[in-house]
Amino acid sequence: MSFKFLYIDDASDQVTKGLAERLSSKELGLLVEYKHVSIFDKFNIQDTIGTISQYQGLILDLRLDNEPYDGKNFPFTATEFAQHIRTLTTKGELKTDIPIIIFSTEAKLKDIYFKDMTSNNLFDRFIMKTQISDLVSKKLYSLANGYKKIAETKDFENLLQTNIKALDERFFSRFKIEEIIPVHEYAQVILKDLIYVKGFLINEQYLAARLGIDIDKSGDWSSVKKLFEEAKYTGVFSDGWNRWWMHKIDEIFEKIANTYLSYLSAKDKVEIFKSKGIKNIVFPEPIQGNSSYRFWTVCKALEKPLDPIEGFKVYTRNEPKPWQEYEYISLEALLHPYSLQEKNIKPHPSELDGISFAIKNAKKQ
Repeated sequence: MSFKFLYIDDASDQVTKGLAERLSSKELGLLVEYKHVSIFDKFNIQDTIGTISQYQGLILDLRLDNEPYDGKNFPFTATEFAQHIRTLTTKGELKTDIPIIIFSTEAKLKDIYFKDMTSNNLFDRFIMKTQISDLVSKKLYSLANGYKKIAETKDFENLLQTNIKALDERFFSRFKIEEIIPVHEYAQVILKDLIYVKGFLINEQYLAARLGIDIDKSGDWSSVKKLFEEAKYTGVFSDGWNRWWMHKIDEIFEKIANTYLSYLSAKDKVEIFKSKGIKNIVFPEPIQGNSSYRFWTVCKALEKPLDPIEGFKVYTRNEPKPWQEYEYISLEALLHPYSLQEKNIKPHPSELDGISFAIKNAKKQ
């Protein structure tokens, strides 16, 4: 199956056509077509509907009003245009709901997008113009494919491919009460409350940390993953994001080890896997300054396994929901904050006193 995205920008054709080509993928069946923002008249609804209806996804430069064309700037931003499209969809004037992605520079994302919480719900994803890769194309394809699946069935058990009774019912509460909810709202709940965060689902980094495996030094990591194949998330958007169900990981490990995953250190877990015939695996060493081998999270800055007890919570614009987990950073990352600044990571306000105390102690040693 192939999908077509429309990319709208106010920059020159020389720049934008090359970006559209790099986002496209013949292998996946993904075509990204560029059009200059000047072709749009926000107030000509029928023309807008006619154009957007030809595509299965929309990619918007953040500042569509930045570059003058024929001596004038266009009177709307990506946020305003996205709101226009979402409203047309909700009202039923635009028949097919589609993913909308912000595509901009890191500086503009930091200055505008990351600060404007109210507009974030309009978009499914942001992409930096300097970070185009095959993985980005894969995620774009997955977003279009996911929207198509949601439009076909809004049954969560079908969409998530799991028994939803094992999940916190608050995740689904709104969808049980309201009768008519647009596809994009289903998509954003699944993406932003399930796939993009840690909680019900975890990514491969977290999987390795919790299983006590150093991926880079373990040639048999794939053999360990096979033991947990039944925990792999196979629901909507799984073709773009590799995730595992945490409750299923716990169940599988308990059958393997006759004890709970959270009870053991990484050293103990590696010995258990070796007893099952998986030999070429090693456990990670703690981050500099730490001592615990009971890894359960990953330092967001250094991307290394971490025991949350030895870490500090990361600030997010929205506090985690009951089924979601905080992300953490290590003291080592705080002592050498380049990676924090580079990734725009800030500690949670509740941790500031503890961080100040820990840094003072570390500098005394």
